[in-house]
Amino acid sequence: MPLKSLGLSSQAEGVIAINFAAVIFGLAALYGKLDVSPFWIVTMRSGFGAITLALLGGYRTQSGIGSCWGTIAVSGLLLATHWLTFFASVQLAGVAVATLTFATFPLFTVLVEATLRRRLPRLAEVGVGCLIIVAVALLTSPDNGQANLTGAIVGLSSAVTYALFWKVSQGLNRSLEPVTISFYQNAAAFLWVIPTLIASRPAPASGFDWFCLAALGIINTALMFQLYLYALKRISATTCSGFIALEPVYAIMFAALLFHEPITPWIVVSIILIVGASLTLLKIERERLPPGVE
Repeated sequence: MPLKSLGLSSQAEGVIAINFAAVIFGLAALYGKLDVSPFWIVTMRSGFGAITLALLGGYRTQSGIGSCWGTIAVSGLLLATHWLTFFASVQLAGVAVATLTFATFPLFTVLVEATLRRRLPRLAEVGVGCLIIVAVALLTSPDNGQANLTGAIVGLSSAVTYALFWKVSQGLNRSLEPVTISFYQNAAAFLWVIPTLIASRPAPASGFDWFCLAALGIINTALMFQLYLYALKRISATTCSGFIALEPVYAIMFAALLFHEPITPWIVVSIILIVGASLTLLKIERERLPPGVE
């Protein structure tokens, strides 16, 4: 039912849409709890996601697409690597560690930008970075075991590759529709990972596994992206990013409810530090933009 039929303002529609998008985004981490190889999870996610995006209008010929094939291929590889390391982190250390280490990606985005522009990070960015380091250290206490530490390192790799994916994606032709770009990136990720399935175990073993993997691609990837675009037309990109930064909170809550993953005091402190740091970096980035640009 269209939100307009409820008599809501355009801004209210955007806030509702981005909240749903954040919840769906957070739920994606739970699919890592399946007894399925991350390579199978990513292949099915990108495959079902690409098919759904194609049905939603993503598969189309647009002027300028021919000059973007190289960038699409690289961004698809980075997207696949990001998803692989993210789900591997979930399986190694749990949802909390995986989502919170991934949530550090704004820090790596700042570092990538600073490197490309050949400038040192600002003092405020360094301070926020120190907070993030402390937060990650709280998650990787030696008392939590080697798997926890390994999972955190893999989760940080997920954050790094996502920051690189975000930067590379900026190089795509701005005349292309976002849904078209997302379709081609999902299709590229699918093509990069599908050859690995020959040696990837465990494979999906039940109808429930296949149902979950289809839902991950259709709902948690394609439809979530559509909700994000819907919200982006009604509220600012900064506001949307602020809500999406809450993704670890939703993921950890659902993991506790459905899989009884413990929410320790250190996890709560890490949530506050990392989400707060992400929002601060978003604010710093917004202040750097020219007036009227978000």
